[in-house]
Order: sequence, then structure tokens, then C-alpha cells
Amino acid sequence: MRGRDIDRNSVLKHYEGTGHLARKSLCQELFESSEIYSDHVAVIADDAHLTYAQLEQSLCVFTEELRESGLSPGDHVLLQLPNTAAYVVTLLALMRVGAIPTLLLPAHREAEVAALCESLHPVAYIGGRDHLGFDTVAMVEAMGPGELGLKELWADNGPTHDKESSYRVLPGLFTAPISTKCSPPTKWPDPRSVALNLLSGGTTNMPKIIPRVHEAYAYNTRAAAQCCGVGPDTVYLAVLSTSHDFALAQPGILGTLLSGGTVVLCTSAAFDEAFPAIATHGVTLTALVPAVAQVWVEAAEWFPADFSSLERIIIGAAALNDGLGEAIQDRFGVRIHQGYGMGEGITTFTRIDDPPAVILGTQGRPISDADELVIDGPGGEPGEILEKGPYTFFGYKGNRDTPDCFTEDGFFRTGDRGYLTEDGNLVLCGRVVEQINRLGENVSPSEVETLLSGTPGISAAAVFPMPDRALGERTVAAIVAQPGVNRSAILDDFLTRGVARYKVPDQVITVDEIPLINIGKVDKKKLRALAAAQFTDRESEQS
Repeated sequence: MRGRDIDRNSVLKHYEGTGHLARKSLCQELFESSEIYSDHVAVIADDAHLTYAQLEQSLCVFTEELRESGLSPGDHVLLQLPNTAAYVVTLLALMRVGAIPTLLLPAHREAEVAALCESLHPVAYIGGRDHLGFDTVAMVEAMGPGELGLKELWADNGPTHDKESSYRVLPGLFTAPISTKCSPPTKWPDPRSVALNLLSGGTTNMPKIIPRVHEAYAYNTRAAAQCCGVGPDTVYLAVLSTSHDFALAQPGILGTLLSGGTVVLCTSAAFDEAFPAIATHGVTLTALVPAVAQVWVEAAEWFPADFSSLERIIIGAAALNDGLGEAIQDRFGVRIHQGYGMGEGITTFTRIDDPPAVILGTQGRPISDADELVIDGPGGEPGEILEKGPYTFFGYKGNRDTPDCFTEDGFFRTGDRGYLTEDGNLVLCGRVVEQINRLGENVSPSEVETLLSGTPGISAAAVFPMPDRALGERTVAAIVAQPGVNRSAILDDFLTRGVARYKVPDQVITVDEIPLINIGKVDKKKLRALAAAQFTDRESEQS
């Protein structure tokens, strides 16, 4: 059954009337927080340490320069920066101008950039010159900014802008003592306008664009922060990409800044970077996906570190494996919030005072009393998770299939399967349409199969997940191929085509033909047994 389009203004008006939405833009609420906590440390990163006052001063400089470059309210901008103070300031400055930043993940490459340029017609791209050795600005330069329709190309560092350079450099961050405050803004974006676009890592070939409205997203992150006990004394460590909704706003860096806390940014989730940061800066809260948490637990056995400041760890993006939750609590001496959420809307968390069985075995309850969460299936049985509430989005940007995402009565079809316990806690059971959850990134098997069909020498392919201690799930491709076609050849082909690296299969097995069961479907059971046997053999050879 086809659903319906959602009337954004009527929904927002309803939740404004109930008092859930504050009729303020996200950037206005962040400014008010900076006024209250001006002397507190706001951001700690490799490129700068900023108090709230210095953050505001940097924002004023960035905002003015963006306006002088010709950026106007409603303009789309592609933003692809690593976890740095410059990223935080640039994101907030773009929203303050009224532009709409679209947050690309660090792993996105030419294919995603080209698709987003075609969909959004952005006027500018802002990228990083060096994220784990990759230069995204050089990538876009090579693609041809003019051919992409870009008027401006910005970089986070590099030589100053001159006639021979195709990009401009973001202004420096204000790290000196504040002598004269900049004038406060006199006009804010419309609270009902779009603050930013997130990208969905769903089952389609290209990311879907998720517009998030100012006042709704502000409420979402405030409610998440309150649920997780975030306040002025919180020191939040961001190790996952802050272009993800999870690390950005659940409660993430935005929830911390709205609450007067301190954000510590790591460039990756590597334990040898994160563990010293926890000790040095007195981190009290962080957020991890289970695969990263597993690595941390194992590393903490031998890597010297002081976790005494750490109080809570939020686990999201996938359910905890048996025993991992207890290991996290024991190893780090923390309490866990297990959660579920998506860029499109609903956020659930276990509460700090929930019984252990709830914390370790469920994804908790919705963060808002106005959230409505139902299961499309028999009572007590797994079914598709449907939801609506004050911060649910209103449809994908430029996607004609948006009505199919909503039921006739306005519930969003999440595509996830789960059930509700008797006390109202959600238990996640997987996806309605198969996906691979690789280190928190969603990989579509059908997309990878389509990509493999374009790789020279491959005549057939089947892609599926396998459990993996390091990745959570690894992507396995069974291929029918000519001799010499292996994972290295696939990697080279994918990167040449500008495919994000996380979509490259982690394991490749060659078969004479793709096995089928009697109804014509791929025999995934047989392929999984073959993949497990070959992976075990490989591990034995390497040990």
C-alpha cells in the first residue's frame, strides 16, 4: 500500500503547540548555550582548543567570510571534513548563514560526490586536505569543480588562495584571549527551515538525502542529551565520524554543546589515539559501535591507560553481542546506554537506572514522551519498526519514493525489524531488507553486487554478511570469475571507479557457479559455510 506525503508545517505546528519544539533554530540554541558557558572549554581537537567564547568568535569570522564569498540562505554545500575544531565551526557557520550543509562521510569518494552534485546542485564543496592520508579536496579538483556545478571549493588547510589555486582556505580559528566580543547575530534562520542534510547508508545504490529541520533536530539532540545525563561537567569523546547522526547529535557533539559540556575530537576510533585522550582530558562519556567496543575491550587488557574518569559508554548502530556488554562494564568501570536510532528520526536509549537485563538485552525506550513506536506484526513477534514523533523527518530530498516510506497515518517505515517487550523496551532483530553492518556503516549487498557486475572478468556475484570480531560483520562476495580476478583486482577496480572503500568486499571466494535453492534464490547457507571454511583456513595459515 502506498503511503502519503507529510505536511511539514502542520506537524511542526502541532509539536510547537504541545511545547516540545521551541520555535528556535538549532544555531540560535547553540548561541544561547555559548552565552551561558562562555568561559567553559567547548572543543578540544588536534587543530585547536576553544572555549565557548572562542568558538563564538571563530563562528563570527567564518560566517562573515562565507557570506562574503557569495553564500546565501538556502544554498546547498557539500561538507566533508574529519573530526576537527574546524569542522565544528564550519558546520555551525554554514547553518548560521542559512546555507544547508550536506554531511559526507570521510569514506565517500567520487561516485557519491558526483551523485550528490547531480541531486542537490550545491554551490560549494568544503573538504579536508589530509584525513588518514587521503586528500578529498584534490579528489574534487581532479573531478572538475566546474563540471560538477560548484562555484567555490574550500579546503581546511593548505597554501593561501591565489590565481593558480582552485580552492580557498577556511579562515583560522580564534584561539587568543577575547578582548572584544563580536556583535551577536540579529537574525536567525527560520526554525522550520532545513538545518542540514544527513546521508542514509541504506539499501539503495547511492545515499538518500535526509533533511533535518532546525527546531526538530535541536529538540532531538536536547532530548538525547537529557536521557544520557549530559551537562556542563560532561566531557564527550567523539571517535566515530561526526558526520554520522550518532556521533553528531545522539547526543554527540551537538548535544554536548547545547548542554555546556566539552567535546573532545579524535580523528579515528583507534584505541592508541582514544585511550590517551580519555586520560589526558578526563573524558566522562563516549559512543561506540559494538565492533569498536570489542577491539577496545581486548586492547585494554594490554595497552596501558587510565579510564578512571570514564562514567558512561553509549552503544549504538547494532545490538550488543552476548557477553560484550558485561565485558565493557567490567573492563572500563562504566555504565552502558544501549540505543537505537537513525538519521531519519526515532532515538531510543536504555536508562542509567534500568535493570541489567534491560541495559544489556534491549535498545531501550524512546527519548521523548511524544514519540510513537509500533511494530507492524503480531503482538510480541518481530515486525517492521514504525515510528513518528516531534523530530521524525518528512521525506528524502528529491526522492519520488518518499510516500512509500510513510503509512497512511503518518508513521515512518524504518526498514528495521524488532519487537517490544512487555515494559516497552525495543529489541532490534535486523533489517527487513538485508544489509551488512560493517563497523557501523551500512553496506547494501545489492549495491555491491551491481558494482561487481561492472568489474572486468566477473560474470556473476552474490554478496552477503558474515560475523566478524573486528568489523562486526564483514562483506563477503562469492564470484564466478576468470582466473586472476581476486580481491586486489576488485579493490583496484572499485577505487578507480570512485567507490567508497568500505564497500569493497572484505572476503572474496571464487565458485564455479552461484548455488541456488529450488525456488531460484541464492543458497546463502551453502555460501556462508564455504566462506567460513575458507576464512578459518586463511586464519590458520596466518597464525
